[in-house]
Amino acid sequence: MPNNVTQQHRVTSLLSEPSEGMAHRHLLSANEPIQKRHLCSLAQPSLNRPRHTPNFFFQKGSLLLIASGTLDLTCKDTALSISSSDSLLFVDAGTCANLLKTPGGREQRFRSIFLSFSPELLELFHRNRPSPLPRNGSSCFQQVSLDDELESTLRFVYSSIEAPGLSEERLRYRLLDLLAGLAERGYYFQRNQTPGIAGRIRSLIAETPDHRWTASAAGRSLAMSEATLRRRLATEQARFEDLLVDVRMHHALMLIQTTGWSISRISEACGYKSRARFAERFRQRFGYLPSKIG
Repeated sequence: MPNNVTQQHRVTSLLSEPSEGMAHRHLLSANEPIQKRHLCSLAQPSLNRPRHTPNFFFQKGSLLLIASGTLDLTCKDTALSISSSDSLLFVDAGTCANLLKTPGGREQRFRSIFLSFSPELLELFHRNRPSPLPRNGSSCFQQVSLDDELESTLRFVYSSIEAPGLSEERLRYRLLDLLAGLAERGYYFQRNQTPGIAGRIRSLIAETPDHRWTASAAGRSLAMSEATLRRRLATEQARFEDLLVDVRMHHALMLIQTTGWSISRISEACGYKSRARFAERFRQRFGYLPSKIG
């Protein structure tokens, strides 16, 4: 088991050291989150001040690697704190947790890599593994030891996601290899059950959060009337308007932490023409204005 100094160097190197064939480039040279539809998404949040995020919803199975600072999570009766010396976090889809990101390290920033796996990819993985190994623990989020082999696989996947000429098929195999490596260590994402209507609405809006979504438009996309959509949402104790705002605000939070975009540009990317209305929606959801994040 590596000591904390070695672990810290390894984690930091994932963000700062150039990969093979990528000299003079950071692993994540792009600021914007990278979306690979039906496969994965990758982002690099960064903050220079502590920030609490209540009820953050992990829509997809995700891995978080903390490069600098500390991440504290609480979910019901479970609490976990991960720092840059022991920093790989495994989170099941559908997890809702309170997050506290605290800057630290030499640069006094919070920095992380946020990798999410698509439901389609996870279903493909499960179909090819009918008898999974025993899972480590039952919590919806867990800490994973970052050994040399897993670190190497992660680096390969991260650089592959950013590689512009890599085919979808090749990236799929590399992501499946990472999932296999995690499963061999007892960490595998829960098999997705058939999503409810609220989950389908979340996924639909998340694909194009800047679209002018209405309940009627969402219903058409899901081949049902607006009345049927609202009735089915009511059985899940959900409202279309609440889901719309929540998905857009999660998208806004990620953009604020990963890009240098202006608030006006972010509000437009989340479907709001009015910056003031966007800022108020954000404050209502998270308890602070978007301008207070940095």
